[in-house]
Amino acid sequence: MEISTFEILTAPIAPVVGIPPALIPVARRVVQGYFLTISNLEAISVQYRIEFKISLPVPANPNKILLNNAVLIVDVEGANTTIPLTQQPARPEVYQGFFTIPAHKTASVELLPKLPDVLTPGLLEVRGYVSLFPLHGRVIRPPFLRQVKVLLNPEIRGTFLPNGFPSVPNTALDFDQINYTLAIASGKALNEITVEPGRPIIIDPPILDPILEQFRNGTLDLPSLGADNSEKALMLVQLLAELDASQTNLNDLNTVMEKLEIPVRMSSI
Repeated sequence: MEISTFEILTAPIAPVVGIPPALIPVARRVVQGYFLTISNLEAISVQYRIEFKISLPVPANPNKILLNNAVLIVDVEGANTTIPLTQQPARPEVYQGFFTIPAHKTASVELLPKLPDVLTPGLLEVRGYVSLFPLHGRVIRPPFLRQVKVLLNPEIRGTFLPNGFPSVPNTALDFDQINYTLAIASGKALNEITVEPGRPIIIDPPILDPILEQFRNGTLDLPSLGADNSEKALMLVQLLAELDASQTNLNDLNTVMEKLEIPVRMSSI
């Protein structure tokens, strides 16, 4: 799902060449980052992939790309965690990162200029748009969702620095901040994001045993402990729909279900 545009900067707010010396202190530099607040409204933890698709500069310019110029940070419960921001080899304009938000938690995802590196030469300017994808098979526990509900709020935040900072006298220090909300592509804060298709699940009987046992005896950890058999059946069908239909895989599954006295047998067509 496309979320919003973004722009990160470490650049003068106005040209400093040719303006009167008295106005140079006014033409400060801005260090600007992108902040996306995400509230996971589901009763389960969900892993996400976030993409930043930049406008590649023509001609190439190392100050107008994210590579070596930006960091990606996630803050869920008060602790900033830096996560890898990787460039896709086949799509050099796309950078991505992965993170997990626990059930009913709110995270701040931040794309920031890499300080202090980009203060010199201080000409970083990268813009593009942001997409967010829940990952199939990366839900911490069942049920396996087709869509996840989230609240989204994208923002730009920046700090104005004196020209020459940090090599300026203390008497010349002057800082200000900006903060404004960006338009959301969907036009609303509450969104349902479709889960990305995943790879087939390969059955590992030792791992599957306790799950099927919980299905059979009704102790599977559900968001609602009052879930009826039809809900349990739906969850099992969603799981089985993702199986790799190799004969070995199906034989392993049938062996486990037979041992648990579940009157179901799987076969390939």
